[in-house]
Amino acid sequence: MRVAWILCFMVSVAACGGNSTAPSAVSAGTATNIAGTWNGTIVSSNNATAQVRMVLTQSGSDITGTWDSTSVSWAGQISGAVNGASFDGQFKFSGTAAGGTVCTGTAIVAGPVSTSTMTWTSPSGVVGGSCPAPLPVGLKIDVQHQ
Repeated sequence: MRVAWILCFMVSVAACGGNSTAPSAVSAGTATNIAGTWNGTIVSSNNATAQVRMVLTQSGSDITGTWDSTSVSWAGQISGAVNGASFDGQFKFSGTAAGGTVCTGTAIVAGPVSTSTMTWTSPSGVVGGSCPAPLPVGLKIDVQHQ
């Protein structure tokens, strides 16, 4: 009987003394990394197509950056967030009209992203203060990673 009790005790200790591993956290999704330099075009329904260059930084899912155009005098800041393979954010505009007036505005943009291409759209376009030149409406921003 004593041997049976010792054997039972040893089996119990061995069963409880194993290597336990805590469950791993379940990831809610990974943000696509879009940091870097991007080149492409901005198209609007009321302005000519313009070349655009964006330089983005990323911390987790948060995106910040700047953009400028090599074909018109527009520039601005970019901010927003990547959720999986999509972006939602703001594209701020600043540009000088022919008469020297500085025009500003913001477009709410969204769209799919990958590590090589992005397409952001803003149906309402740039909303801002008064400007003698027409602010872009119906924006589509197509860029490729450089």
